[in-house]
Amino acid sequence: MDTPLTVVFDLGEVLTRPRGLSGLEERLAGLLGVEEAAFAEAYWAYRDAYDLGSSDIAYWSAVAGALGAPLRPGTVDALVSAEVDIWTRLDGPSHALVEDLRRHGARLALLSNAPQVLARTAERSDWSAHFDRLMFSADHGIAKPDPAVYRRMTELLGTPPERVLFFDDRRKNIDAAREHGWDARLWTGAAAARAVLADRGLLPHGPTRDGSMSCGTGSR
Repeated sequence: MDTPLTVVFDLGEVLTRPRGLSGLEERLAGLLGVEEAAFAEAYWAYRDAYDLGSSDIAYWSAVAGALGAPLRPGTVDALVSAEVDIWTRLDGPSHALVEDLRRHGARLALLSNAPQVLARTAERSDWSAHFDRLMFSADHGIAKPDPAVYRRMTELLGTPPERVLFFDDRRKNIDAAREHGWDARLWTGAAAARAVLADRGLLPHGPTRDGSMSCGTGSR
């Protein structure tokens, strides 16, 4: 019998809402008292080290310093709380997709570049119970698209690479996953993912609970 197919999802901007719809940068920029456009550049400039395990204070001090914004007492806690709230709140269609997959017996995993505080919050969330395995970059000191990430996740899943179906919103992460042998698909929304999953026999074709259609894509 073939090893069961495992569906691996990214978290940010896949299961959670895209930044442009989540209000992430507007909310965080407001807490620092800076313009949103300037904030976005600093936010991502120092993100890699944070996702690999550096502390909350180190990350937000670097961001604030780049923006010339003072870190007042309690600001770091407020920034962390706001960010975690946004990045761990599943988007409605994505949440429904995960629930439907679980109800149909699919094996699910999460692979996210995320700092420690976000990882711990995600683990405590109600939706985490739907997943058989959660892997966060800060816990392992490696992050997508490092090839070591996909090797480690495959080991944790105990499955051959070709039995992994992966969804991520970044092309470089998809390309690296494919190099490892995963069936990696660029995330363009829950409806498109449903069609892929139906083609793979993990969900039924036809109307979903919200009335949308899960139509075949002729996956290659």
